[in-house]
Amino acid sequence: MKKNKQNISRRGFLAAGAATIAAPLFLPGRILGLDGTTPPNEKLTTAVVGVGNRGRDLLHVFRTRKYQCIGVCDCFKQRAENACNTVNQQYNNQDCLIFPKYEDALAHEKLDIIAIGTPDHWHTKITVEACKAGKDVFCEKPLTLTLAEGLQIVEAARKYNRVASSGSQRVWEDYGHYMAPIIQSGAIGKVKEVFCGVNGPPKTCYLPEQRVPDGLDWDRWLGQAPLAPYNEERMSGNYGGGWRQFEEYGNGFLADWGAHKFGGALYALGLDLEDPVEILPANTENNPAKYFCAVFKNGLRMYHVNDGAHDVRFVGTEGSFDHRDPVKPKPLGPVNIRRYSGPQGDIYDDFDFCVRNRLRPFQDLEYGARTAAFCQLMAICYKLNRPLKWNQEKYRFENDEQANRMITRPQRTPFGIEV
Repeated sequence: MKKNKQNISRRGFLAAGAATIAAPLFLPGRILGLDGTTPPNEKLTTAVVGVGNRGRDLLHVFRTRKYQCIGVCDCFKQRAENACNTVNQQYNNQDCLIFPKYEDALAHEKLDIIAIGTPDHWHTKITVEACKAGKDVFCEKPLTLTLAEGLQIVEAARKYNRVASSGSQRVWEDYGHYMAPIIQSGAIGKVKEVFCGVNGPPKTCYLPEQRVPDGLDWDRWLGQAPLAPYNEERMSGNYGGGWRQFEEYGNGFLADWGAHKFGGALYALGLDLEDPVEILPANTENNPAKYFCAVFKNGLRMYHVNDGAHDVRFVGTEGSFDHRDPVKPKPLGPVNIRRYSGPQGDIYDDFDFCVRNRLRPFQDLEYGARTAAFCQLMAICYKLNRPLKWNQEKYRFENDEQANRMITRPQRTPFGIEV
């Protein structure tokens, strides 16, 4: 299939990934210290883009450890100033820069890393542009807004030879580190079903107009999303509401916590580069269960549970277990699984090690993109409420043009994404 910015064959990505996943990437002279700036034992210079709720957490990470935050960016001036003050207090100076736009940060020649804590609908655009500018990227989860963006964001990292990590520390630290050895050693036999408990799919935003706060660039906050009136709840980063619940800016709590739980389950199963072949509504002929489910090529069914009945539960031919069970099966023996690189720490230490050594990180964008795609496929099935067949190789739904139109979305000018 011919490649272009929104119609790219999966075969090319999988082949490239298999050949390069462990290969060193190009190491710029700046990180080696060849230009007299930052040798490997010194801190990586970082700017954090988007310093709302989650962005403040990223700001804490990327101004400590082996990172040094040199600037912040937010389209709400008050937030940017507050974040800048926090950084200056950390370092006891007044050196932190405020970048009015992320493009200004990308133009800073002494910047190594862009950390992205924006709402989901900005993730791909900023990541792609950062890769073009020669910056390495740490981007929060859910990684992408649409299925098409999943191809674009990975293409950019590969094309521009960048180290780029998706977020979700929970994939390994909460779930995968113990689930994968159990599952892959065969301790519960062949896994037939997985139940993941996360909240619901997105909904359309209908909120009345409110006055735009002073210092907020509302048009930029909207970005590629449809033009809409400002409302405090629409912009809110509240973990239990706000923009996360609306389809204009994300894929609901289905994708928000799905990045953790579906991501952890897919990693444990070794299916984190494989999309499902069918997505089925609940209580239908081919899915009599009360939960929507995704069916994989090997027959495994993964259910979206939205009633608190499960956390992450695996059901195999020889047993089962739930993340919340106080006693869990023991692995039958050692297994070779993907782990963090370097000294075992967390996802941020893994990213630091991989930037310095030019390796693909544990949450390389291909993994984050495929987990996001799983959630997007489920969200489309919820919206259409009918069975869907997905061809990962062709990157299309079979015999469903309405669903195929949802692979991408219209993007407002000038916020379109081009790799």
